[in-house]
Amino acid sequence: MVSVTRNALPYQLYITHLVGTQLINAHFSAAIRAAVTAWRAQLTFVDALQQLSDPVTLGRKLLPDVVQLLAHSGVTRGDLIAHAWEAPCMLLIGVFDPDDLPDTPLDFLPVPASETTVLARASAIAANVVLDSSTISYGSENGGALFVNLVVKPGEGYESEKSQKSMKGHTDGVWFPIRGEQHPYDPRIAPSPDFVCLCGLRNPKDVPTTVMPLREVLSKLTDTQISELTKPQYIVGPQFTFGKRLKQLYGFDLLVEDSQVLFWVAGVPWIRYSHSSTQTDTEDSVAAKSAMDAFEAACKESTQAYPLAPGDIVLVNNRICLHGRSEVGEEYGAKSRWLLRTYGLDTTSLEPSQWQSGSTHILFP
Repeated sequence: MVSVTRNALPYQLYITHLVGTQLINAHFSAAIRAAVTAWRAQLTFVDALQQLSDPVTLGRKLLPDVVQLLAHSGVTRGDLIAHAWEAPCMLLIGVFDPDDLPDTPLDFLPVPASETTVLARASAIAANVVLDSSTISYGSENGGALFVNLVVKPGEGYESEKSQKSMKGHTDGVWFPIRGEQHPYDPRIAPSPDFVCLCGLRNPKDVPTTVMPLREVLSKLTDTQISELTKPQYIVGPQFTFGKRLKQLYGFDLLVEDSQVLFWVAGVPWIRYSHSSTQTDTEDSVAAKSAMDAFEAACKESTQAYPLAPGDIVLVNNRICLHGRSEVGEEYGAKSRWLLRTYGLDTTSLEPSQWQSGSTHILFP
């Protein structure tokens, strides 16, 4: 596993030591930080909190300032968008200051209202809008909440155990179609997200978020194995956080048959996969199962580790990268690990029916 660590230099000196991809990320971090700081200085805490409830309007407010600040560094918005679709993920260091956090929550919701969580959420909205993505949620996951806490949940049972364990490589919203495809159950069902945005609030044990770049994974497979992954011979089910609500909405077995795992979109490979929610269509599908096993093994061999420090944001491209995490441990509440998560999606081609009625950010179902 390759580990990507934070440089010990002060932030401004750190920027001058970076080149290439890291330099673009550093300019993006600095531009978001400056724009969000200026936005926050003009508002009362209550007004800032209220503006977070409308990410479309807030994104439009922040976009010109971020783009102008990037231009001063010689980076165009087009450069940044191209980079976001070439790089498996973007690690943005020191985007906000985690100064006033309450104790780590004990559940996905609610997100506590503090200065730090306001800045983190506004920064994520700014990052998404610059990348031509809307900050979105799904009505079938966590009640449509735009941001959720990723924390260890106390108690016994599946949810608590899952929150403590490591996670293998997966794409979020795997039951949903990739952008450009239609779901076989219902054309109103929106696509899965383009980006998974994780904001670091606490990480005392440096538990890494792990990523597996798709191109690197595929480089370890044979042409035959890659071909098998593109065939409509897999079954995909909803991930845990979506499953209960989707079952209530549709009232029947939600497994989607004849699904592909790998897609070619404009000559670029896109992935849709979860080790816990993807299976072959029959036990006799030897070639399909062999290809999936080889894919999982290649993911393990291609893992990169990003231990998010407080104030960092990582944007994982959910089409060209899988992500997971190392084992978190049993500590909960107090000063234990705490991330905020939201999603980004290019929504320009969505139909009105693919949005929840009356919402500018909650997608159907």
